[in-house]
Amino acid sequence: MTLTEKKYGEWALVAGGAVGMGGAYCDRLAQDGMNVVVCDRDAAELETKCAQLERDFGIRTVPVLVDLGATDALETVREKTDHLAIDVLVYNAGLASMALFTDRDIDYEMYRLNVNVRSLLALSLWFTRGMKDRGRGALILMSSVGGAIGTPYVQTYSATKAYALTLAEALWGELREYGIDVLGVLPGNTIGQNFSDVPPGTPGFQTGREVVDEAFVALGTDPTVIAGGHNRESIASTFDIGARKATIMVMKDRMRSILDQYGAGTDS
Repeated sequence: MTLTEKKYGEWALVAGGAVGMGGAYCDRLAQDGMNVVVCDRDAAELETKCAQLERDFGIRTVPVLVDLGATDALETVREKTDHLAIDVLVYNAGLASMALFTDRDIDYEMYRLNVNVRSLLALSLWFTRGMKDRGRGALILMSSVGGAIGTPYVQTYSATKAYALTLAEALWGELREYGIDVLGVLPGNTIGQNFSDVPPGTPGFQTGREVVDEAFVALGTDPTVIAGGHNRESIASTFDIGARKATIMVMKDRMRSILDQYGAGTDS
């Protein structure tokens, strides 16, 4: 029995899992013996991925055809998964493009916000509730080195990935006492559907599987991982994981003291 099976149970869900890095997550989870719910918006790629997982690894799959930019994405996912104990959630879906901010289309940016933030929040909140009840689980949120600092020309993507980063850090500090491991993953340029013509081994690029393997090493230990030595070097002066890890726990203790003394307060 593998570590993933033993620690997390039988079922994982990968949002944006049919191709690229999401497909690499599916492969790694299936290799570790977990059954996989694969969520994607492309029906043909979804069918192909599920068939490959079942053929290569002998596991069960549940395909979920869903547009994570739709406001009812969670309801679509729940229809196919409410009977399953999802103990690993990987939110890999994300939209990135380069443009001058003032040239961006407002409607598309609202759609990007739904994919990169709204559905990430909805699925994370829903599935971690079940993990908390079972006392086990893992949540992996895909951020980006572009989310560690405001990045020109990918400014809206950068901002959404900063959300994924800080949410992962907060939940790492908050949910670990309930048996839930949380990790924010910060990759850089990754060979896959966006860089399909780049050969493996090209300086400055990683394969999706290389990113995934680094994520699984960090899962259960650190709140975040910057994938790739070249990426760690590029943002080392502005992103110290050790210092951030310590500060998260300081902030947790401070917020817990306020909560215990004054209560939760109200949203406004």
